[in-house]
Amino acid sequence: MPASVGRGDLTSASDRLDSVEIKVTFSGAGAAAATWALAPDTGGARRRVYFCEALARSTAPGHLPLLDAGLILRLRAGSGRGGAATAELRPCRRSRLSERWLRFREQGPDSFHLAGAWSGDRRVLSAALVSDCGRTAVEAAATGDEPLDRVFSDRQRAFLTECADIDVGFGSLDVLGPVHTVRWRGVRLDHHEVTLERRTLADGGGDADGACLEWLEVSERVAPEGAEVVQASLTALLKAKGLEPDLGPGIRLRRVLEELRS
Repeated sequence: MPASVGRGDLTSASDRLDSVEIKVTFSGAGAAAATWALAPDTGGARRRVYFCEALARSTAPGHLPLLDAGLILRLRAGSGRGGAATAELRPCRRSRLSERWLRFREQGPDSFHLAGAWSGDRRVLSAALVSDCGRTAVEAAATGDEPLDRVFSDRQRAFLTECADIDVGFGSLDVLGPVHTVRWRGVRLDHHEVTLERRTLADGGGDADGACLEWLEVSERVAPEGAEVVQASLTALLKAKGLEPDLGPGIRLRRVLEELRS
């Protein structure tokens, strides 16, 4: 039986946009400088992040079938018992989302968020269905001890069947990672409250010179109204601290996946 929409979730859906997530990224030497300047000395939560890709279906060098179809499958394991599986369409076309999903918000372990993802001049729509599944389940899937379709919920599989532009085929997917992260939430920067996340590729990943791939992401989730003003203000604040964010492509997910697959 298909997963149902949660009771109390029947809100106006045609123009739904829950929030805008503004992201500013620092990589290379800039990541170390930004971490030193912005991150608290303690309190960071450590996590391991894995990605799923259909490498067996790759038809050319650099082809990442799921990512190229706008689909990101992500597993996160925390240092405690926390763990989550995320099925995200990014960039997402609103026309791909049926009324069922536009009205869904939260039920049981599953929650759905429709947000703008803004990084510099790039602005796309993200539709993410997250399922809290626990660290044990994530680690079992990452090591191959449990099949991936047991980590992603019935509702997530229904979401992907209805809305994704590609047939996922969980049984043939590869798990890439981990990327190690340290996350600080609720950091005050003047009148902004941001999340900082420092990310480091696992041993073996690096740039052309063999250096470790590391980057820091500063993010702020705000209401859609006035998001442009907040983005400009946050960027100006970081620059006033002598920090220069990535203006070019920087560390993008494609580069991370290409490093992890090599």
